[in-house]
Amino acid sequence: MPLWAVILGWFFGCSGLLVLNARLSERPRRLRISHVDEKTGLTWTKGLGLGESPAYATVQIIMDQLPKSRLGINLVHNQVTVSRVVVREAFNAGWRVGDVILEVDGKQVRSNKAVQRAVRQALLQKKLPLSFKVRRWAVPDDSRGMLQLTKDGHREHLVPMLDIVKGVLQDFRVVLFLEGALPELKTRLSRRVVQRLDALGLPFKAIDCSNERSNPGIRKIAAELSGEEVLPQLFINGTHVAGGRAILAALEDKK
Repeated sequence: MPLWAVILGWFFGCSGLLVLNARLSERPRRLRISHVDEKTGLTWTKGLGLGESPAYATVQIIMDQLPKSRLGINLVHNQVTVSRVVVREAFNAGWRVGDVILEVDGKQVRSNKAVQRAVRQALLQKKLPLSFKVRRWAVPDDSRGMLQLTKDGHREHLVPMLDIVKGVLQDFRVVLFLEGALPELKTRLSRRVVQRLDALGLPFKAIDCSNERSNPGIRKIAAELSGEEVLPQLFINGTHVAGGRAILAALEDKK
């Protein structure tokens, strides 16, 4: 091949790469104010129960420390809506997918760049803890319903499942791990416990431990948290109350 042909080929090849790189750099990039460095967990999506409707609540999140100088969350491009919770510390601090950030340390923010600036300024000034005001879609805690830990297996939280379940126990006063979904439960004991809770007028949220697709690994986690293999298991205010038939006796004492 003649030398001039080699030189022309090299010239046009480099020109094409420069044009392609310029076009790619113009594409909007999704903001990532954290990187994935935790073992992958599964999403936590609050499912609506029978007769329930969503509502919005204003929640304050306090972060005493920023893991590796990051919030540990991802935001939707050009928005202030949390698209993913990436690390355990962020989840345990209270961040949830769908949170809309309203303020950072009392200052209103309207874009992801504003959030970044506020966080960087706080780090430069060594201003911790850092306070966030967020608007959150929430399931009311005053009626019975089912909770679902994944949305058809779709993952939104990159945190261990155990931490997600602990978050559920913090967010809802009464949580019942059982077999089956309301109102079609799979065991007689689960039906009796639900009937007893209803008779006491005690609102609760239930998690179906037989639905491995929506709640993978939940049976093992319920056993780890309660110290018992039997179902159902009842938690109130984040504390294990009783499991199996012992739940009926415990509820009888609460009359």
